[in-house]
Amino acid sequence: MGHLRFLVPVLILSLLLSACGTSDPPPAASEVLTAMLAAMEDTAQPLPDGVIRLSSAPADSPDALTETFLSALYGEAARGLLGEDSTHSRPVQDAALYLSVSPYPFELGVFRCVDEDTARAVAALCRGRLDTLARGFRGSAYEVAASGGRVAVEGNWVLLVLCEDPIPVSEAARRLLP
Repeated sequence: MGHLRFLVPVLILSLLLSACGTSDPPPAASEVLTAMLAAMEDTAQPLPDGVIRLSSAPADSPDALTETFLSALYGEAARGLLGEDSTHSRPVQDAALYLSVSPYPFELGVFRCVDEDTARAVAALCRGRLDTLARGFRGSAYEVAASGGRVAVEGNWVLLVLCEDPIPVSEAARRLLP
């Protein structure tokens, strides 16, 4: 009986501590992008040669996703999203891109934003990027593929998927998101 009096408070304390929650940290954008790329293996479309750019890469790395690079793709409105020129918090906390290096409309993007309002603003930039690509491929053999892009907002995450079969790629990313 003495053991029970000791175990009950310990059990209650452990339940309270677990209820306070130490939630798992969100996945890195690079992890989500890797899952999206792996999902491409299950589709009929081969993965074109490409490059990966990460906001988490050192600034002097060829893999770095810099504000200059981001604004070249998404327009001047993207400047400031990574917080490179500011001491303020970063509106986009983590980002990863996969870009085709061949003249084929294939692009994947993952953005973890500071909040849902920022995510909606980043989604608008992603839609603008898809519109630019669709216009660029208009009249070419890739016109249909270029017009099939999707942008999804999942809480404070934004997913950009431009490939022939975006559904399994999007679903692979969603499985990792909180």
